[in-house]
This record gives sequence, structure tokens and C-alpha cells, in this order.
Amino acid sequence: MERPLKKSGARSLLAVAACAFAVTLTAGACSVPSDQAAATSDGASSTGAKGPAEVSDLKIAYFSAGTSNAYLQAAIAAAKKEAGTLGVKLDVFDGQFDAQKQFDQIQTALTSGRYNAFAVEPNDGNLVCKLLTKNAADKGILVSVFNLPICGRATELGDKTWEPGTVTYVGGQTLDVYRDWVDQVIKDNPGGAKVALISGPDLNANTICFQEAAKEFAKHKGFEVVARQSTDYTTPKGLAAAQTILRANPDLNVIMSNFSGMSRGVVQAVSGAKRAGKVKIYDFGGDAWALDSVKRGALEQSVMMLPAQETVEAIRALADHVKGEDVPHFINLTESSALPGTPFATRETVGDFHPEY
Repeated sequence: MERPLKKSGARSLLAVAACAFAVTLTAGACSVPSDQAAATSDGASSTGAKGPAEVSDLKIAYFSAGTSNAYLQAAIAAAKKEAGTLGVKLDVFDGQFDAQKQFDQIQTALTSGRYNAFAVEPNDGNLVCKLLTKNAADKGILVSVFNLPICGRATELGDKTWEPGTVTYVGGQTLDVYRDWVDQVIKDNPGGAKVALISGPDLNANTICFQEAAKEFAKHKGFEVVARQSTDYTTPKGLAAAQTILRANPDLNVIMSNFSGMSRGVVQAVSGAKRAGKVKIYDFGGDAWALDSVKRGALEQSVMMLPAQETVEAIRALADHVKGEDVPHFINLTESSALPGTPFATRETVGDFHPEY
């Protein structure tokens, strides 16, 4: 569900020169390690490049982390719809959860001269830092980042998730949300628990936040993280990871899975091992299946994610910038009017939530 953009906050990233017609690019350039962003503290480019006079001049390259699951597909569909509503050009690039491939795609787009704006869901926010802040700014390309922060800001909070040199950061999976998720497990299991963590790719910012938040378990008596498995977010990988964990840990109490697609496989594994009711499963994702599973008791709870709103906010931020409107440095999806005051859906509250995918 979409919501209007907040108009609070400051931004002064200079807009960009109009470019030629956009076409889909292929990856091909070599990568170099990312450097610290070279931009002013308010995000302004040092080039003085002039921007498009109208929103209709925007030519946006949309870099998706991948296209292989319902979350990403919902985001891409929303981006295309918003681009159509705004009357702007938008091309989608499939990063295939491959940090190097996405780096090459962005680098090729930068050198092509075909785009004057990027909307980026980074697979490795550090690898693409210099491309999105210094190199893009040098060419006058507007950049909005969503879902995953860049330039070492994965575990920052609030406006610190935004990197100077970009228009905005849109997200709802910040470290404080992951900490609240871990706190819920601790509260639900006052006697302690043996916990397993199943995450996405290791370099993914959400995985970094998840692992950082999980350090809290070590501070509480009776809690122990006994297994960690990283996956590609798919159900088969989630199933395989959970099966391996269950075989190695017959006394396991809790599995935390930070994407609903993986959680489907976790539920299958727990049921197949005849451990249903003995192993509590905590989900992060909030898709239609997850909310139904919370109702049925297969999941303890689910943390809502809003892929459609996330991508709409990222695209709309670029357009609002061109129109001269204020765009917040950080657009916090956990404060969305689409949520009932919290992103945490439990058995008592699940009826108040509506999935976007």
C-alpha cells in the first residue's frame, strides 16, 4: 500500500542534465574497490550540473537486487506502475543477488549517458558506494537508495542511514527493527532458548543488521545462538538450511528466518522432522503466506515489509526532487500509515495487517 511522501527534511542534491533515450544495458565493465563518498555534507554534487526542467525528462535506471522472489517482483511492478503514472522512462536491471554483476551494471549505466537518475537496491552497499555518490554526482545523476543502505551505513539509524550525494534512503529494515525482533524472542522465551538464524546473503545489509542484533542473545542467561546459515532467500535454500540445523541440534527451540520465502522452507523442515510445536519459528517478511501462517500458528509472528511502497517512495522521491519539493533524507517505512502503528504482526494483531505481496 502506498502512502504520501513526508515533506520534512532537507535536500540539496543538484539535478541533472537530460540524457538520450534509455535502453536496457548489459554488464561489462571491471570493478574496483569502493571509496568513501566524495560529496558535500548535504548531498550536493560538486559539478554544478543542471537538471531536467520537468519530471517527464527523467530517465531512470532501476537496479533491483534480483527478480527471483515475490517481494522483488512486487517492487518492480510497483516501480513500473509509478513510472507510468509520472510519465517517465524506467529500465529495470536484475542484480541476481550478485554484488559484482550489479556493480558492473551500474558502472555501465554511468558511462552510457542514457540515464539521469538511478533507483538502487544494492546487493553490497559498500562496493557501489563510490559509484552512487562520487561518480554519479560527477555526472549529475540523481540517486535514490532503498531497502539496503550504502557506504557502511547498514547498522546506522534514522537520518544516518542516508549517504550524502544521494537524494534519499527508503527503508524499514533498520537495526532498531531487528533489535526489537530479537527482543521479542527473548520476551517470549523467559527461560532461555537455543536459537538458529537463517539469513540472506552475507554481504546484504539486512543480514548484517540481523547478525548484529542477534548479539543481544549473549547478554541474556539461557540464550545461545547454536547455528547460522546464509541463503539466497529462496524456499528450497531455506528448507535445506533448516533441515541441516535441525539434524545437528535436536534440542533447538527457536528458528529466526529473515525472509518469508525462506520461512516457508523452514516450516516444511520443522513439520517434516516432526518438531512442529516444539520449535518456534519467527519470520521477517509479512507476505500473504506468512500472515496466514501466523493465524494458523505455524509462525509465532511476522515483521511486515512493504516492497511496493518502498519502491514507489524511491521513484517518487526523484520526481519530487526535480519539482523542487523537500524530500527527507530517510523515509522510514515502519512509520507508514499502511501499518497499524507497528510492523510486528502477532496472533493477536495479525488481522490488522495487509500484505503487499
